[in-house]
Amino acid sequence: MSAADCLQFRVTPHIRDACKQCLAVLSKSRQKSPDLAQIVAIGTTGSTEQTTISLASVKGLSQELLKAGESNAWVHQLLRGSKIHIEQPQPTPRNPELVARLDKIKRQLEEHEYQRMTVNVMPHGFKGTELLPAVPGVRTGQASGVISMKQELRDANKTISVIINIIFSALGVGFAVGYASYTLTSELGWRVLMALGAALITILAETWLFVFSASRGQKQRLQLKPRATS
Repeated sequence: MSAADCLQFRVTPHIRDACKQCLAVLSKSRQKSPDLAQIVAIGTTGSTEQTTISLASVKGLSQELLKAGESNAWVHQLLRGSKIHIEQPQPTPRNPELVARLDKIKRQLEEHEYQRMTVNVMPHGFKGTELLPAVPGVRTGQASGVISMKQELRDANKTISVIINIIFSALGVGFAVGYASYTLTSELGWRVLMALGAALITILAETWLFVFSASRGQKQRLQLKPRATS
């Protein structure tokens, strides 16, 4: 028997009628033949358990009907309207221990991914009462990872007010120099250049004073920290 003969086809009403017709002409001894077992099972009156038939059985059915004088019993005629039956593979039951182990590994991977994502948010080993070392640009004496929103707003407002003060100071000095330069020269170009120069000098001076004051205050906070901890 070839591999093609092992193909299973769906039993159609036409095949079932042909099996019943073949069963009527078969002798008792032939009905017991293993090669015709499927034909006998399908041709049994009221039997609906057998829903597939092999290609080899269809060939045997065709031969028996042709011997009995049936002209429309060729294989292709018997299989008309039928389809190849492919059994759906049954899902293999999963091992409960393996499922539990995979779930544990999944949770560990999720925890590791969470720790990797939050490594720059909270310092390692932070307990809520520890203090970060003094770093330029970071206020000293506050719990790591906890920054007062009000203090941040105050610092932002202070910076904005300093910038506005610098702008207005530069405008005021430039206007004053431009107005007073009339006593030196009457040319508009020179008066504008002197006003711009005075405004630029004012901006540089104000900026240097702001940076110097901020860095000096930061140094003082850094120096006070060791005394407070000693």
